[in-house]
Amino acid sequence: MDSEEEEIIRLLTEATNRAVVSVLTDASRGLSVTELAERLASETDEDNEQLVVSLYHNHLPRLDEAGLVAYDPDENFVTSANHSAGDAEWMDVALLDELFSRLRTGHRPNESTVGRLEGREDVYDHCRRLADTAENELFLIYTSDELLDEACLPHAERAIERGVAFHAGTKSRAAREFFRDRLPEATIWEPQMDWMYEQARYPKVSRLIVADREHVVVGLWDENPDGTKTETAMIGDGPTNPLVVLIRELLGPRLDHLDYQSDEFFSDLPFET
Repeated sequence: MDSEEEEIIRLLTEATNRAVVSVLTDASRGLSVTELAERLASETDEDNEQLVVSLYHNHLPRLDEAGLVAYDPDENFVTSANHSAGDAEWMDVALLDELFSRLRTGHRPNESTVGRLEGREDVYDHCRRLADTAENELFLIYTSDELLDEACLPHAERAIERGVAFHAGTKSRAAREFFRDRLPEATIWEPQMDWMYEQARYPKVSRLIVADREHVVVGLWDENPDGTKTETAMIGDGPTNPLVVLIRELLGPRLDHLDYQSDEFFSDLPFET
């Protein structure tokens, strides 16, 4: 892990930094430092004047240097940064583990904790609840048809009936046919990259799920001594949750302009290749 990755991890472990990134990601335009402080104060009950000073002298310069925001101190104006695919290979499992090791974890995460689920059934149960509560969008990538589960279909169908946009990507032909046959109103595609299959060592990414851009599941396969695989998952809930902020910061702009048949889109996704 290089010094730039270390600094990004260090910054994202601070709640105010995560709140800044989240507010700017949601904003339809750039904000003055005063406007940003007002929005943060309304969410945190912190003193507005103190926030302005803290943002100006501490948070914004550091976030700008790390490339997480674009800050103009002369104009006192800040915008969400525009990331390129190579800015951070956040799907490197060692990088994720380092981030999580610096944060409080638990089985019931809140906006300051990253949760951990143990076992595939617990992961399925959590993902079904996300489908049941999603209001706008469900985005998922599966690495294997091993993850297909008939019991999940009613949850996905009800989400689509509520008007939730459902997007699923996998390189498995069997998995794509499974989704197309059972969820004809969903958007299904074949990722034009091999990041899911070229991870050389365990643990490996098994699935990525983003619900309403405020709930994230990153599944991980691990290999047991007998050759069987166990799935665990990192979960984040809430717009300022560390895991949610990390995923949104890197995937959010791309989710706004999905072109599922574009080689350029898939080559630009920030996954380890």
